[in-house]
Amino acid sequence: MFEKLTSSIKGFVQNQQGTATVEFLLVMPLIIFWIGGTLTFFNAFSEYTKSVKATYTVADILSRQTVVDDNYIDSMNNLFANFMNQSTNDVWLRVSSIAKVSDDLTVDWSTATGIHNPLEVSADIPEEIIPDLLDEESIILVESYTPFVPFLDYIGIDSNTYVNRVVVSPRFSSQLANSDS
Repeated sequence: MFEKLTSSIKGFVQNQQGTATVEFLLVMPLIIFWIGGTLTFFNAFSEYTKSVKATYTVADILSRQTVVDDNYIDSMNNLFANFMNQSTNDVWLRVSSIAKVSDDLTVDWSTATGIHNPLEVSADIPEEIIPDLLDEESIILVESYTPFVPFLDYIGIDSNTYVNRVVVSPRFSSQLANSDS
């Protein structure tokens, strides 16, 4: 009787049928988590890169203009939204003309799309990204705001807004003028 019991236990321990299925069931959640995480990180990086490229494109277009108006800035917001494959209500731009006057940066004019606020006070100028300017030199500051919502939220990437700031010099005039300001 004891020998029969030990041989049954020995046969059970040595039997390897179904081990691949058990290993698959143990590893599969890790593989799904890894693939989901990889796709989420790739999507976040791709959206951020796309927003940077779209901001630079809008800044380049504006640098080639001599006079713009608020409708033109709204059309740049439409272009930006098309680049980002989003609604014009979700993304927004702020375009500002900044000049250096007597060693101080001043806002010549600023326009924001939608219901958002233009840059009004010189103290709000992001001086850390403004290059050294000569006296009376003018630059164009283009700021873009794009919401990002990851499609998987268990990865650790939170919903946030990508903010990009690009500074360019006007190409064909000393200053970009706004006919509505």
